Amino acid sequence: MKKLFHVALMAVMVMMTACQQSKEDYIKEFKSFVTEVSEECGDYTDADWEKAAKEFEALVKQAEQYEDITTEEAVELAAVQAKFAGLKAKKGINKVIDGVKDLFGGKKDK
Repeated sequence: MKKLFHVALMAVMVMMTACQQSKEDYIKEFKSFVTEVSEECGDYTDADWEKAAKEFEALVKQAEQYEDITTEEAVELAAVQAKFAGLKAKKGINKVIDGVKDLFGGKKDK
């Protein structure tokens, strides 16, 4: 499933570079990407997160080409960016918690 997701992401990247998409399509794509990450991130490896972060950065950079983004659209995009940042932060916190559990898991009181 993850491999299919990554292949689909790469296909989207190729299509994005092949033709200019509308601002509305861009916003839908950005929201869809973050929704997919949100739904599948529980199974992500570190490599999956690296790929997702690269795609996210490309989508953020793509916003620069749209000079007519309204205030409402900017707020919407900021919310999507915040959601992605929250997902990454949660992953980092869970990694720390797992490390602490591993550290103290072997030391049980008798």
